[in-house]
Amino acid sequence: MFRYLISLTLLAALLILNCGDKETVSRDHIPVIKERIYALQEAVKNRDTAALDSLVSEDMLDDGMDIDSLYRFVYGADGSFAFERFGEYEIFYTNKKARVDCYIQDSTLAEDRPAVFTFVLDDDRWLLKRFEAGHPRKDIDTNGTE
Repeated sequence: MFRYLISLTLLAALLILNCGDKETVSRDHIPVIKERIYALQEAVKNRDTAALDSLVSEDMLDDGMDIDSLYRFVYGADGSFAFERFGEYEIFYTNKKARVDCYIQDSTLAEDRPAVFTFVLDDDRWLLKRFEAGHPRKDIDTNGTE
């Protein structure tokens, strides 16, 4: 019994020490990120460049991406994809960065065009920083680097 209590005490101490280093992630970010995904979807669907300007980070240019490349990514190189929505999304986030795994869908809601959108928290706004095909399923670097 004594061994059990010592083991339990050590385990609790390790958990407390381990948790103390990490900042608690606020659940308040979830509805805001969802709202940004919807705003991005509607701006892309309506090809509203002015609205997209307010949704993207200037850092996107550092990765060689811009609004025109976002349109090509969503609508295809020839612009013929009948985009409807970013569907079946999952959100992974920290207090400064979010990754949204989703599908670029047309009216058939097919799940054959997976996409990953990376958002960063800039002051108090979540802005699109990067987009890419596929679901890399990697952890978000909480230090703000990739």
